[in-house]
Amino acid sequence: MRLILILHNIAMVAADTTRTISYLEHLIKYNLIPSYILLLLNKNNKLLPGQKNSANENEIIILLEDSGIQYEIASNTDINNDEVIRIIANREEKVFIYSGYGGVLLKDKIIESGKKFLHMHGGFLPDFKGSTANYYSLIMDNTIGASAIFINKEIDCGPILCRRKFSPPKKRTEIDHSSDSEVRAKILIECLMNYVNSGTWGYELKNNLGGETFYIIHPVLKHLAILGKRALR
Repeated sequence: MRLILILHNIAMVAADTTRTISYLEHLIKYNLIPSYILLLLNKNNKLLPGQKNSANENEIIILLEDSGIQYEIASNTDINNDEVIRIIANREEKVFIYSGYGGVLLKDKIIESGKKFLHMHGGFLPDFKGSTANYYSLIMDNTIGASAIFINKEIDCGPILCRRKFSPPKKRTEIDHSSDSEVRAKILIECLMNYVNSGTWGYELKNNLGGETFYIIHPVLKHLAILGKRALR
């Protein structure tokens, strides 16, 4: 018989992205099931950052339905929307795994909603912060990373629960929708396992200061990262 562990104090807020699919596949595989998931579904024809195709929504719904996970579809795709904040604030769960659209920052109002937001950053913190950190990590030391943090008001500066460096992906052209999501999902599972085994959120590094923040990468640098060209030191 398959043992399913419902994480009663942990929920998830998730957009219909490839990253969310990876998270859900890992959570289901390791039987770590959030008690509730709030879905932010893109109803526009234009793909949003983090989406590879318009079929993401169907794949997510199938995963949730087949696994019997409780979910609700929000009326708005914006996590900072007042209605979305109200839904989250009224839930009993204290911690929400966050898997939003790429580049979206949580504003003060939702950060101050009384919930903790568990975010898997694509980069080894505190060294590599920002939205394209793993491309720079590949160029500078030929690794990619992932770090679990509780979000605060500063970009990627929340306390670190766990973090790890990984070998460079074999298919570098699939970093955004494959390997980056994969390493983040692995850190998510590691972080949740630590919580389940200890009954508390342990911190690897509370003082997440320093490092460098990397924003949208120049196409030439991104191409060099994909080609496997390391920076000269």
